[in-house]
Amino acid sequence: MLAGDGMSQVTKNLLDLTQRRNFYAGDLLSSVEILRNVTETFKRASYEPSSDDVQNFFQIISNLLEEENKEKWEDAQKIYPAAVELMQVIEEFIHIVGLGMKDFHNAYLMTGNLVASIQRLPAVSVMTDINFPMKGRKGMVEWARNSEDKVVIPKGLFVSQSADMEGSPVFILGTVLYKTLGLMLPSPK
Repeated sequence: MLAGDGMSQVTKNLLDLTQRRNFYAGDLLSSVEILRNVTETFKRASYEPSSDDVQNFFQIISNLLEEENKEKWEDAQKIYPAAVELMQVIEEFIHIVGLGMKDFHNAYLMTGNLVASIQRLPAVSVMTDINFPMKGRKGMVEWARNSEDKVVIPKGLFVSQSADMEGSPVFILGTVLYKTLGLMLPSPK
């Protein structure tokens, strides 16, 4: 069995556990650590996560970010900055998924608590600003469609960056809109 296949099973098992919705602060911390290990293993094994792996990964995160876990996240933050760690793990996972994609391909994931987009774009192909989320997208979750939050990435950003690189640079663009993450982050000190 390949390491990546084992990680696919780990994400399936963690998804089952997080869907039970009966967490303690330690469960949140352990789940974030498991996601970190899964991501690191995918990276070391040069394993390309399947579409099921990607969907399961983001569904686990959505489950962890349920509003009912707010107090548990507050308790967890007293021990370790788990919400910040989770965001770093998500960023690394998006990079791994993007590296495995073909140029011009994208993945759009929608769950109860987040909407994510992962794109692999050759710099020369970016002709217009990139907007996220795509509010008119078929199947868009209601809270994201009605959200005032959005990200606009100017096309000029890709041109100026690619001028500094040799060859034909490719960008991996990951954007995530969270419904509840702000509730889970620690208060600024």
